[in-house]
Amino acid sequence: MTILDVFRRLATQPSGHEFTVEALPGSSGTILGVDSVGRPVLFVESDRRSYEPALRTGHISLRLHQRFQMAGVGIPPTTAMFHALQCETSDQDDINTFLLLVDAFIREHTDRQPTGESLSMFFRSMVRLFSTDRARDLDAERQGLWGELFVMNQVRGVEFRAPFWHSDPKRRFDFSSARRRVEVKTTVGAERIHHFAHGQLFAPPDLDIMIASLLLLVDDVGLSLRQLIDQSSVALRSPADLLKLERAVRLAGMESLDERGPAFDLDHAERSLTWYRAGDAPHFRVPEPAGVSDTRYRVDLSGASAVGDSELDEWLNGWPSGQTTTG
Repeated sequence: MTILDVFRRLATQPSGHEFTVEALPGSSGTILGVDSVGRPVLFVESDRRSYEPALRTGHISLRLHQRFQMAGVGIPPTTAMFHALQCETSDQDDINTFLLLVDAFIREHTDRQPTGESLSMFFRSMVRLFSTDRARDLDAERQGLWGELFVMNQVRGVEFRAPFWHSDPKRRFDFSSARRRVEVKTTVGAERIHHFAHGQLFAPPDLDIMIASLLLLVDDVGLSLRQLIDQSSVALRSPADLLKLERAVRLAGMESLDERGPAFDLDHAERSLTWYRAGDAPHFRVPEPAGVSDTRYRVDLSGASAVGDSELDEWLNGWPSGQTTTG
């Protein structure tokens, strides 16, 4: 039974108290609740009386070391001290996001009870997530996200690649580790022409940059962005990695489960995926002059030498396991 199942059951069985709650199995000192208007809240037992002012936005709130009254499944009416992380909106897409991330947060604490400090850090991450605005060009953002998630699944799986994925989609590179970088580029059509920032191709000599180039073919019955997002959500376990995914989802305007997004031919994408070293791509081989920045241009990769399979395998296998993103 998922946390969403528990939430739905509680929402249909109000206890008549301020919160209807149920202890979450397999977790330490955590309870899921629903308030009188059907919004979810995570309760964590607090072992001390130390009032702290509530933190609240339009989407989420956090109350530490406060007294709450509740009743519910397996829990008699009681008043006790808890921390409470609550979804402050009744929007179903926001509730789904809240529950998805809370589930990952709880799973991360199966062997220990969450502390007020860990809840505060999680709350701040959630605030940043819910403040994410949609990109101006949703078509381009969705196509780019399709490409990134596709490559993540192709190369060792999304769970391995997620720690290296950018925490901010505006970062220069899509994946970073130590001195290695990967930039994913997509285009619809037969010409392997992509847009680059100058700094993605002309870089310090100790920075090892690969380009993953995808030629996409629109296909109404192909692999949709919604399918890729759902597959990735199931695969990811870490709250930090899920927060990255959810921020990218919001930037692409894909919060609603009813939004399918673009769909592309899977076999065509797999056949077209080609890797290049950034240094082999056509580009200006001088730094930007003084007073010039954010230079961008179109690059035709058709004449560049592609990286061979054995070289690519060796390079990809050199990425460490469990390292966090640095770029």
